[in-house]
Amino acid sequence: MMIIGFVKRLLIDLLTYIKETYELSKLQQEYPTCEFYSGARISNTTFDQFNIINRNVTIDSCTIGSHTYVQKKSTIFNAEIGRFCSIASGVSIGPGIHKVDGVTTHPALYLKNTPLRKVYSKEDRFQSSKRTTIGHDVWIGERAIIIDGVNIGNGAIIAAGAVVTKNVEAYSIVGGVPSKFIRYRFDKEVASRINESEWWNNSEEWLEDNCLTFMDQEEFLINLNKV
Repeated sequence: MMIIGFVKRLLIDLLTYIKETYELSKLQQEYPTCEFYSGARISNTTFDQFNIINRNVTIDSCTIGSHTYVQKKSTIFNAEIGRFCSIASGVSIGPGIHKVDGVTTHPALYLKNTPLRKVYSKEDRFQSSKRTTIGHDVWIGERAIIIDGVNIGNGAIIAAGAVVTKNVEAYSIVGGVPSKFIRYRFDKEVASRINESEWWNNSEEWLEDNCLTFMDQEEFLINLNKV
């Protein structure tokens, strides 16, 4: 019996691998400028251009903007992510919500639509997932957790290991458990001008011609005035 069980498990794993490889191949054809590494599990998600999704990443029900990349072992659910975002390894975005003010936190007693093997609730009596919004040019450090429903502004930085439970201002840096404001990346005038430029929406040609100015905020702003 042990041998039969082992062979059955092996066959299931093999079929799962073949299915996932096929699905990634289809994605690669649909988005030829992107790169999807083996082991990525992606469903109900749309991409733009030049995205990289690394190994063992799980993504479901998301939209992801151009040039955004996700490092290995991250999980992202029910999120809208902008352009030029950098998402490090082990990040969790939209991990789900449990009801905490009832008798139990176990979803089998208050959710019907859940992948659990046994459920008791005849209907969904709690919203276990909320849409999370990540702006453009956001950097999320390793092992950070972004709770469901949070909005993160353009240009923000989330420190490694942070647990983000509330909205994050544009061009601010937050860290800690739960996360707290650390500082702004620039003064308010500079941050406002960079934000208003919406450079992430410019053409590939513009980005190629102006990429050197991104090394220095003053040079970047001077260059904007010339356009």
